[in-house]
Amino acid sequence: MRHLQTTREDLSMNILQTEEDLRDQLKVQIGFLVQSSDAYDRGNVDEAKRLAIALRILLHDKGRTSVSLLTLLNKKDILFYDTALEYNPNNLLSMPGLVMLKAGPDGGEYIPPLDMRCSKGKIPFPQWWSNIVVVDIKGNKSTRKDLVLTVCEKDGGAHVDPKLDEAYYAFSRSNSLGWKYQRDGVVQDFTGRPELASIRQVAYEVLKSLKDEFPEHFEQ
Repeated sequence: MRHLQTTREDLSMNILQTEEDLRDQLKVQIGFLVQSSDAYDRGNVDEAKRLAIALRILLHDKGRTSVSLLTLLNKKDILFYDTALEYNPNNLLSMPGLVMLKAGPDGGEYIPPLDMRCSKGKIPFPQWWSNIVVVDIKGNKSTRKDLVLTVCEKDGGAHVDPKLDEAYYAFSRSNSLGWKYQRDGVVQDFTGRPELASIRQVAYEVLKSLKDEFPEHFEQ
């Protein structure tokens, strides 16, 4: 009986991960970002949902219940590349801040610009995470944080919520950005999933930022 009691007590103990453990965890999450980014770029756009999971693990702090990996590593103060269009509250048009419009023989779609759009430089995490990066035709606004957490926690990344916010649903499914193109004399909506393209662009920014800080995890 004493042996069983000791075993139960031992099982309840929590062991702190070492600095080396956390660095290994970082290498794993960077690997996930690289692999899912490559898969997205090869045409599997749903991989953006896996990207959202890794981004949340790396970046999102929620009180004591959820602490980001960068916070655990005391690296939340690094600067992040910002490739989003500049938000102008006086602009009456919608703003697809993290994506670009591509029109061609096969139609028009929202795509991540990756390195085709120059970075405006690097900014502190709180500003980068909370800046407005999407404005739809009704004036609904979203930040990087909004997009990552919604895709991850409600739209199939780590969880599926039976109800989605109306503005997010319109943005992700109904072209609430409102951009159109003309083909053979017919005006058509841009297609694709702008929220997933936005997540891919966020992953691009994060990988580029982490490479500056942790080059050893990007060595071939």
